[in-house]
Amino acid sequence: MSEWEEGVLFDDETGCLTDYALASLMDGSLEELQRLEAAEHLSFCDACVERYTALLTEESLLPAPELMKQSILQTLRKRAAKVMVNRYFHMGVAACLTLILWGAGVFGNMAGAEPAYKQQPEEPRKPVSSYLEDVASGVAGGLNQFMDQFSTIDLRGAFSDEKK
Repeated sequence: MSEWEEGVLFDDETGCLTDYALASLMDGSLEELQRLEAAEHLSFCDACVERYTALLTEESLLPAPELMKQSILQTLRKRAAKVMVNRYFHMGVAACLTLILWGAGVFGNMAGAEPAYKQQPEEPRKPVSSYLEDVASGVAGGLNQFMDQFSTIDLRGAFSDEKK
């Protein structure tokens, strides 16, 4: 049986699409059911997708000029660096937040283990929200104290063109 035999979509030995099926898919001469079968096969067969892509791009792609290659590669490198920085930034923020919450004893209290230095054994367990409020008020107090240091600095006359 020839691969170019009319109507034969799949090779009996490999189960892949025949050359006739790929050519018919390209020119749109397949019936709707045949087209759906071919599309379904292409959705999971990498070898057929590679063959089909090679047929599609054989005539339409032109080689990129050398000047474009450098700018495209440079753009791709910048995007890759940006993605990596964003990924590591988010991981770092998550790690810092985890350490802050861990240091505040939130995770120990969630597991039911009461740290001896936080509460007396006879006191009822505090909810997580109260620990978060304590952390938030501590951070706010630290920021206020930090900003108060800058309010005492006198910058008059520090700039030469201050009167302008």
